[in-house]
Amino acid sequence: MKYERKSPISGPHQQILLAIGTRIQELRKKNGLSVERFCAKNDIPRISYTNLEAGRNFHMTTLLKVLDAYPDIKSLNDFFKSI
Repeated sequence: MKYERKSPISGPHQQILLAIGTRIQELRKKNGLSVERFCAKNDIPRISYTNLEAGRNFHMTTLLKVLDAYPDIKSLNDFFKSI
């Protein structure tokens, strides 16, 4: 059974989620890690991480934990200025 949102994410908001996911994926690949390896190394549930990379709705705490894995990203501003 497929879950359907009661109120769909608007087009502009979906584009932002996709841009975040794309940037997260670029960071992971730049470090040469598979999804499984990144999640295991950083103690992040794979489904939460794949939702983030795919631009699906995600928890902010997941994004923050992922960004903690990249010491060169000092703040949310650092991350979002590249999007």
